[in-house]
Amino acid sequence: MNKWQFYRLKNGMLIANLISNLIGFLITQMITGVWNPLPEAIRVQVDRLNVYFTPLAFMTGFVLTMAYERPLRRYLHVHYYPGKTPKDALPVPLRRRSLNEPFFLILMDFGLWIASSVYFSIGTWSMGAQPHVIQFMFAVGLYTGLVTSIIAFFTLEYVGHKWVAPVLFPDGRISTTPGVLRIRIGMRLTAMLLGCNIIPFIAILGSLRQMKVSAIASSTTVTQCGMAIAVNSLVFMAIGVWITLLVKGNLTRQLNHVIGVLKQVRQGNFDPKVPVTSNDEIGYAGEVINQMTDGLKERDMIKEMFGRYVAHEVRDEILSGRIPLDGEVKEVTVLFCDLRDFTPLTESLPPKEVVRIINRYFRSMEEAIQAHKGLVLQFLGDEIEAVFGAPVSRHDHACLAVAAAQEMSRRMDQVNAELQAAGYPSLRHGIGIHSGEALAANIGSPNRLSYALVGDTVNIASRLQELNKVHRTEIILSGATRDRLAGDFPLTPLPETSLKGIARPISLYTL
Repeated sequence: MNKWQFYRLKNGMLIANLISNLIGFLITQMITGVWNPLPEAIRVQVDRLNVYFTPLAFMTGFVLTMAYERPLRRYLHVHYYPGKTPKDALPVPLRRRSLNEPFFLILMDFGLWIASSVYFSIGTWSMGAQPHVIQFMFAVGLYTGLVTSIIAFFTLEYVGHKWVAPVLFPDGRISTTPGVLRIRIGMRLTAMLLGCNIIPFIAILGSLRQMKVSAIASSTTVTQCGMAIAVNSLVFMAIGVWITLLVKGNLTRQLNHVIGVLKQVRQGNFDPKVPVTSNDEIGYAGEVINQMTDGLKERDMIKEMFGRYVAHEVRDEILSGRIPLDGEVKEVTVLFCDLRDFTPLTESLPPKEVVRIINRYFRSMEEAIQAHKGLVLQFLGDEIEAVFGAPVSRHDHACLAVAAAQEMSRRMDQVNAELQAAGYPSLRHGIGIHSGEALAANIGSPNRLSYALVGDTVNIASRLQELNKVHRTEIILSGATRDRLAGDFPLTPLPETSLKGIARPISLYTL
């Protein structure tokens, strides 16, 4: 933050309120300059009173504003002084004080102008002025106070939105600050209606009434009436243009931010945030959009993380809801892969090196499985369980599983070449493949679920993997898998084997 930005942040509200009251003072001078029912003698005395009251009123407003802003100014000097970057968010009491400052200043302005009305009304009364003159003095102060308060309302809001809120509330979440008065869009429109229509109309009617009760010649009355209407009309046309520009700037700036972020979201970019600078409906919409983009970004991150565990097409099917996860019987091919003689290796090497070796092996095997549309269900120690044909059904699941096993065998050679080059012993593994029906579902406790397969198909595949030790082979598949193969795979039959719990012998083949 440079010096100009710091000065604007620290004094923006004070200067905006001062300008609003100067405009109100000039309006008073214009109105009384066009038509003033005060007798000359009383007018001179009122001017003398004004010489003392106006500086006193402005000084009072300045002192009250500085007193209100004192805690905030101290904090700004410590944390926002040029060259400093605030480390912590603005404390809640100072957030509340900053957001409520426009209301405090508007009430203060209106109170000072009411005090002006009372002061000059009493002053003219003590001078022996007629009732209509006393009413005129009170009406001018009240009328100018209303106009000044409305001008200050929109000017302070503009300064707060453009200069103050973006710096003090970079995280948005303005609506979460407790004890803050809300400026709704309906309140803005009501103030705009008062400032541009109702108050000018009442002011003109009041001027006409004052002329009627004043002792002025009829020819002069017509001239004064025309001038009063013309001046009031010009004044409020200028006020209307000023207020419209302020309201347009506030609303369009916020809406453009919202539209810009929504366009980015539509393109899949969830990083941009809506700058929240108000606590009205648009500001709340900005906060909701920011929360929505955070949720979408988190969901996208979870989706990418999920894609590390399953193939992307499987992930997309699951997230789309097209796959029932509460249990279904599917025809699948299950693959089990287990490292051989890995326990002695874990005892001879440091733990970190063992983890690095096994992770290198798992990464390579998982890539081979996913390349053939398989899903790794889990890593069990040094064992891999994978399925082909679930959760996304595939008619060629057996061919994919056998092709994946061949790819895993080739990749094992590459892994061993790397290990040998690094001075480590080679690895061996055994792969068992079986096809059949299995129950696929989300299984576990309410707090933790995992997508798993249950049934004889899984058990048989696991036992076939163990039979590689008996037959001194690397890959064994069952006759059920062979019967589902459509391609030309170099199979060699092995002796039939009886497995515990299985009524008929299982025909075996190896690649």
